[in-house]
Amino acid sequence: MFNKLTENSESRNSLQIMAKNLNTVFMISTMDHEYIIKIVQGLVAEVKIGPFVMPNYEFKLTASKDEWNKFLKVIPIPGSHDLIALLRRKVLQIDGNLHPLMSHLLYFKLLLASLRPSEKF
Repeated sequence: MFNKLTENSESRNSLQIMAKNLNTVFMISTMDHEYIIKIVQGLVAEVKIGPFVMPNYEFKLTASKDEWNKFLKVIPIPGSHDLIALLRRKVLQIDGNLHPLMSHLLYFKLLLASLRPSEKF
């Protein structure tokens, strides 16, 4: 699900400009699966798929697999279109050091939204 973040894409490469000084490690959890994502100078350098024993990360985003699937639809429904919308609906939990996330919030929103399939006409 989130392991595609390491693949090169135009949108993800352009995001590097927004976060060229961002170096962090964070976790995304779907309750069933865990992903550790390492970002180096704004680019996703590595995605590890868990389970993990005592993982090291700055912050963690946790939502059910169903909620992540709603978020990753081509056109998500209102309330599932954004990380803050998920948080507001209380289906996303954020734990840990929030500084990297909040200081680069738009970057993380666009990074995760880049996983959505493109619309084909």
